[in-house]
Amino acid sequence: MVKYIRPFLIFIFIASFTNHAQEMSVSAYTDTSSYMVGDYINYTLEIKHDKYFAVYVPSIKDSIKVLDFIRAFPVDKKNVGENVIEYHKFIFSKYDSGKVEIPPIQIEYTKHQSGNKHFISTNPLSLVVRTLPVNTQEDIKDVKEPVKLPLNWLLFIAMVILIVGLLIGSYYIYKFYKKKKEGIILQEPEIKIPPHEIALQQLYLLEEKKLWQQGLIKEYHSEITGIVRQYFEVRFNIRALEMTSAEILGVLSYIEEGKAIVETANSFFSNADLVKFAKFQPIPSVNEEMMSQAYQIIKDTIPIPVPIEKEEVRDVQ
Repeated sequence: MVKYIRPFLIFIFIASFTNHAQEMSVSAYTDTSSYMVGDYINYTLEIKHDKYFAVYVPSIKDSIKVLDFIRAFPVDKKNVGENVIEYHKFIFSKYDSGKVEIPPIQIEYTKHQSGNKHFISTNPLSLVVRTLPVNTQEDIKDVKEPVKLPLNWLLFIAMVILIVGLLIGSYYIYKFYKKKKEGIILQEPEIKIPPHEIALQQLYLLEEKKLWQQGLIKEYHSEITGIVRQYFEVRFNIRALEMTSAEILGVLSYIEEGKAIVETANSFFSNADLVKFAKFQPIPSVNEEMMSQAYQIIKDTIPIPVPIEKEEVRDVQ
């Protein structure tokens, strides 16, 4: 009798394990296993479970410390018969080269409102982050050697004529002012519009165009980032139009008046870079959030007027 009971128990155990595997399964994967330094790493959690299960995914940002977190996407759920498939997608990056081991992530779930907690872990992943190969034995040199231009005689003659014209013009201007000894020619002061007022007006006009509402997503992100970059050029005297998003954030972190907007600017430029480089199609709330962030960036960096100190008047006894 004992010899029949043992195979029966083994069968029950295997059947129970198979049923558990069918009720809940998780897998983790990336779009590739080899990246360059600074590339976007697309990390996905795929969770399959019974539709009556309650699933609790921990903070992926805090769980994966070996990578630099960029952003998280909304959860995508699909119903397949009595089961549900969830896709949790995230973007990371890595700014150091080397082999990266992404550890398993423990997922908590409960069955049919039973209240009993169960746990299942994802598979670990291995990535390789590389840098561009550099030959350290070669001398450092320019990308191209300096080009020696021949003397352009037409340009030289044009410059001579221009200088002579300026001298003659200066002479007549001097004569003109000399004849106006009795009168005073008043020059109207130049009205200089502050850069934040220009940027705010440009943002308002961009809102009125309603580009992203018409499906012009890339044009909308290009214009709004161009407005903010142009504002940074004038406000902080940096070459923001020629810099990458990471370079701008690095400069802002060293500027006293720019430190307050580093976090907002990081989120702003991350969304724009996703559209530009990753061909990401943002949902409407992301487009609205970028406009709100652009206004906040400019308003938070408006210069505070310096009060004019009044001189103390002392009574002379």
